[in-house]
Amino acid sequence: MVVDWSRCIDAEEAESWRNIGSMCCGIEVFRANRLLILRPGADLRVLPSGHYNESYVDRPIAIVNMTSMGNLVEMSIMGKPLSVNNEFTARSLEKVGLDPTTVVAFGTAAHMDNACIKNMVSRNGIRVSSAVTGGVRGNGGRAGDPASFDEAEQEYSWKSGTIVIIVAVEAVLSDGAMLDAMLVATQAKSCVLQELQARSLYSHRIATGSGTDQVGIASLAGGEIQISCAGLSSDIGDAIAECVRAALFEALDLQSGMNHRTQCDPYVLLSRMGVSPSRIHDGLRYPNTMEALLEADSRLHRDVGTATAVIAALGVVDGVERGELSEPSGMEVIRSLFEGPIIGGEDVDPVSRLLLDSCESMLDYICLALSIRLRAIASRSEVMS
Repeated sequence: MVVDWSRCIDAEEAESWRNIGSMCCGIEVFRANRLLILRPGADLRVLPSGHYNESYVDRPIAIVNMTSMGNLVEMSIMGKPLSVNNEFTARSLEKVGLDPTTVVAFGTAAHMDNACIKNMVSRNGIRVSSAVTGGVRGNGGRAGDPASFDEAEQEYSWKSGTIVIIVAVEAVLSDGAMLDAMLVATQAKSCVLQELQARSLYSHRIATGSGTDQVGIASLAGGEIQISCAGLSSDIGDAIAECVRAALFEALDLQSGMNHRTQCDPYVLLSRMGVSPSRIHDGLRYPNTMEALLEADSRLHRDVGTATAVIAALGVVDGVERGELSEPSGMEVIRSLFEGPIIGGEDVDPVSRLLLDSCESMLDYICLALSIRLRAIASRSEVMS
């Protein structure tokens, strides 16, 4: 089916604005249609990344984060010049009564109902706020992974998922300080993804962001408090980092169900290595009933002990890839991680022992160890029933 994005916008009904929160700098936050609208109560200066605004913007009437209209509409825009996407953005702004020439705009596949707003005060009493939307499961990537978009060729490899971070600081930031703040917000984002072990879809490494992430920094256009440095070691930088971290953790949970609990899952952790659940399921032939296997599989997803071993083992695999360990040394460490606590040591049957001893790759060993673990959980479940 051929979709005309312009007709879709024409068909979209305009909603009334509804207030959903407040930020520093007198910013009131509204929702309307697919938009999160930040209306400042003071004159602001904004440094945005992304393609819609190409430099510093003085005194915008609004800062907007916008949800796209879904895959069919998005694909009708992809592959076309970026000016087409800018026209789509402008039309979406006009739909809710905003003048596109006076707005700073960002875009994402994340839904604005899952946006998270955080406010805090730095140690020196300067107010800082962040408004964040987050999706990374569909487009996670690590800096240095192969590029998926060449603007010169207007080619896209599109997967939805974008982290948009808007930071407001109730002070006058110099040009350099605004760049500092953008760097700090970006580093805070990467720290969150590292802690959550978010996977890159373009390598088997941990993601540092997505290919379409955007950051905006807003500061007062005038005032008595002047800030010339907002780096990590500064009071403002510290507050920005904590504000972004808190908002992003919550936004990723709301949008993607990604949190420390859901990420502490052997299957999720191994997914960045390209391991699917079927590889674990097919590692052995199971004598158990399907009911017992399904229950065991559910328990394995929640098995913190096994997840801990997998986290440690993947750290070893990463170390071997970086050249910090030899592969034989890495295999020895991984065997020690799984041997007793996970697969039962001497209780392993002779065939499984032979298969384990025959594994030549670290990943093969990890997957087979989890297959043995799954069988043991299923067998215990049947005995208990």
